[in-house]
Amino acid sequence: MKVSVLIALTLSLNCLAIPAFAKEPAKKLNMLFLGNSYTARHDIAGLVERILEEGDPTTDVHVQRVIYGGQNMFKHSTYYFSQSFIEESSLTEDAIAQRIEAMKEFLKSDTPPNPEEWDKHWASLGKTDVSFASIHSHINKAIKNHESLLRDNPKTEWDYVVLQSWRDVSDQPNQAYERYATKLAEIAKAQGAQVILYMTSPETQNQDPVAEPYNVTSADRDTVVGRRMKEALQPKAVIPVPLAIKNIQTGDADKPGTDLVFRYHRDGHPNQTCAFLVANLFYAAITGKSPEGLTFNSVTENKLKNGKDPDGGEPTVVFENKEKAYLQRMASEAVLEFNRGSSGH
Repeated sequence: MKVSVLIALTLSLNCLAIPAFAKEPAKKLNMLFLGNSYTARHDIAGLVERILEEGDPTTDVHVQRVIYGGQNMFKHSTYYFSQSFIEESSLTEDAIAQRIEAMKEFLKSDTPPNPEEWDKHWASLGKTDVSFASIHSHINKAIKNHESLLRDNPKTEWDYVVLQSWRDVSDQPNQAYERYATKLAEIAKAQGAQVILYMTSPETQNQDPVAEPYNVTSADRDTVVGRRMKEALQPKAVIPVPLAIKNIQTGDADKPGTDLVFRYHRDGHPNQTCAFLVANLFYAAITGKSPEGLTFNSVTENKLKNGKDPDGGEPTVVFENKEKAYLQRMASEAVLEFNRGSSGH
């Protein structure tokens, strides 16, 4: 009798213990970011990881960055073979080795292997006589990145692949960012990943307060191209930075313009305010939810001089409730407006 009671009591305690200590397993979300310093500065990938995990604590976000300073998707795809990292779960060692050898061949000449393609890309952006030799240092870095992949390939299967624009959005259809981001997007989709188009809009970022939108032509062009790519590629999300900044710069009817600035005076890069807006745009675009109410409220510059940001300010900016709520709301509204402007959505 005593044994039966002991067994029953043990079973009862075990049944009680399981729900008390059981935790819902975290959902894994793997994100690969391809870009340049507009992804590296303030660690945009890390900010996106933070805000997504706050929005859904059951999700464990893992980010990886493939970054070449000042470079765009044309060079990422054509000369640095960044698609290797998109394809890493299925790419063979022989294929990686072949790409390393191809890049070593690129270094033997100051002339691009396909001069017509090189010239056509730059012509679509209104540029001529761009030196191929100027990217040799980046090719060397890409070789080292591939050698590292060859030694230790984590075989990650990506959920999202982020493709960053940078001064390469052309008025000409199917050129520049539109052309090469589309090539990389098709590779990502073939690997089972969804694509995120990160439109950085450097030409619209004001360094001083404005009374009206700054460089509207650029903002509208980038928005049109982003919508066209959304229709063609059906990505997971488009991050409409140009539209969001334009709306903030427009201001209200009773108070046009904005006192907010989105780039440094002493550095041609986005500042902490722009990075905070971008992170909230990522959240709204990926989740379909407004970031309003999230506690995420700080951004830290990661390229310092004497412990200060490029303008001599403190590296970390903490956004107070009013400014935080405003930027969260403008991010949400820009995503909604962008998506409404795409036919069929």
